Amino acid sequence: MKRVFLIDAMSHIYRAFFAPMGMRQEPLRSSKGQVTQAVFVFTNMLRKLLNDERPEYIAAIFDTDEPTFRDTLFAEYKANRQAMPDDLASQIPLILRVCEAFCIPSLSSDGYEADDVIGTLAVEIAEKGMQAVIVSNDKDLCQLVRDPHIVAMRHNAMNAKRKVPVPPIEWCDEAWVLNKFGVPPSKVIDLLGLMGDSVDNIPGAPGIGAKGALKLVQDFGSAEEAMKRADEVTHKTYRETLQNNQDIIRQSLELATIHTSVPVKLDLKAFEKCEPDRKLAYELFRELEFTALTREFGDVQGLFDERPATTAAGVSIETKYSVITTRGDLDKLVRRLFEADSWSFHVNDSKSNQKLSCYDKLEAQGMAIGLGNGESFYIDLENFTKGEDAVTPLRDLLTNGFLDKSAHDSKRNLGSLLKMGIEPEAVKDDVLIAAYLLDPTRNGYPIENLTQVFLGGDLARNAPEGFTDEVFRTAEAADMIARMTPILRERLRDNELEKVYDEIELPLVPILAEIELTGMKVDGDKLKKFSEYISKELDSLREKIFGIAGREFNIGSPQKLGEIFEELNFEVSRRTTTGKIATGRD
Repeated sequence: MKRVFLIDAMSHIYRAFFAPMGMRQEPLRSSKGQVTQAVFVFTNMLRKLLNDERPEYIAAIFDTDEPTFRDTLFAEYKANRQAMPDDLASQIPLILRVCEAFCIPSLSSDGYEADDVIGTLAVEIAEKGMQAVIVSNDKDLCQLVRDPHIVAMRHNAMNAKRKVPVPPIEWCDEAWVLNKFGVPPSKVIDLLGLMGDSVDNIPGAPGIGAKGALKLVQDFGSAEEAMKRADEVTHKTYRETLQNNQDIIRQSLELATIHTSVPVKLDLKAFEKCEPDRKLAYELFRELEFTALTREFGDVQGLFDERPATTAAGVSIETKYSVITTRGDLDKLVRRLFEADSWSFHVNDSKSNQKLSCYDKLEAQGMAIGLGNGESFYIDLENFTKGEDAVTPLRDLLTNGFLDKSAHDSKRNLGSLLKMGIEPEAVKDDVLIAAYLLDPTRNGYPIENLTQVFLGGDLARNAPEGFTDEVFRTAEAADMIARMTPILRERLRDNELEKVYDEIELPLVPILAEIELTGMKVDGDKLKKFSEYISKELDSLREKIFGIAGREFNIGSPQKLGEIFEELNFEVSRRTTTGKIATGRD
């Protein structure tokens, strides 16, 4: 059968917003303060659904702000629920834009809940001989399940404390519902009507909980039949409740019933899955500062030309990069830099082992200097004119304490320069450290991301003719650092962070670099004891990991780890070129 996927958007949005954040104490948010946690998790759920199931037809169903017939029927309906938090409400329009970018229609109907719209569409789909797949974890929707035309698809969160592991995805047919609730789908309404629902504030039968409701439905077949034959119920409390609260029970049954006659029509043509609007997706993810997704959708022709990076004043400027390989050209640059108010530098150590922070592994192939006006000069140490000295004038520049300089990750730059006998002075700004102080919750502060956030632009997608990629990226980085420096300095001032920045963070850079370069003495016996302690902790963690995974595997293997991530349905923002989940730190 052809399948039509109906996403219960509100259910996923609430789960995404209130999902555990691991080590994070604060929800994911952009540099402008917009909380993006629900958008990010919803987007990853959506992408996984599209990639795994390849639906031919799909739609996302939302609630509206208008009261529903249930509110009219029972004034206290959902009264227990707090108003939607502002941080969540502000994300709903963004999630609607995500659906638009992925070419997924969004539906809702005033006066009805999303469940009712889903129920109406599911019944129409079944009548056409197709299969409706309800993508939701809401137990209420299980009443709609009918083999084989209506099934539910549940996403299970991984929980290490679960004694019995659950699959990341569960397909819920009639047998699943019977096993889960003890009654078939057609009797779920009876179960909910008797037991009530504290989340939706459905009263149910006073004094009858989940176990009592299940026994009554199993014994009498329905809530109505149980009320008719209440005198046969041996449990005194149940019997009296069924006799004395029939209006409340019937009202609860009505509240629990999903209506399937909402004034919406199934438009399969509108539900046909089409390709994402890549430009729209790029614009949105760039605005939300989802770095990996921005990069993934940043292949739209001409897009990078339309959004050039700006200066601190917000003015778009042309770039002018050049390569210096002679002492004469270098001396001309040096004279300009001695007259400049400030400038940036960035070292190219791309051929070094990037995974090691040990400075003896870093080797500078060149260095770029940016003036902040679109000009950047790459001093090509590898191809400098034979017999001419490039290091001496660079040392004179970088060690001059009267020339203000800026960098990105100045500690790493310092590592490469120290091997050349250069220890820079007057490095008054480090845009990586500044960005960290402004938003310590981010996972990383790469130049491409900072350029998007603080300059409103993007790095060029490809190196222009005449430049190798490494040379161009270094020159571009120096340019962007110089442009960002005054912007970040102003943000720090506005947030009263300059004292921490100038008196704590920046002075620590050379100290940390010296520690890393020199090393430190250790107590061998204590180190051995600590190693034994760590080994025990690792053994404990290994057992916990195997418990979560449901089996043993080689934790150190990216391939095996990726397989486990797939099995556990981990939400990720990046995959390898072969389509596997990427297991890198980011």
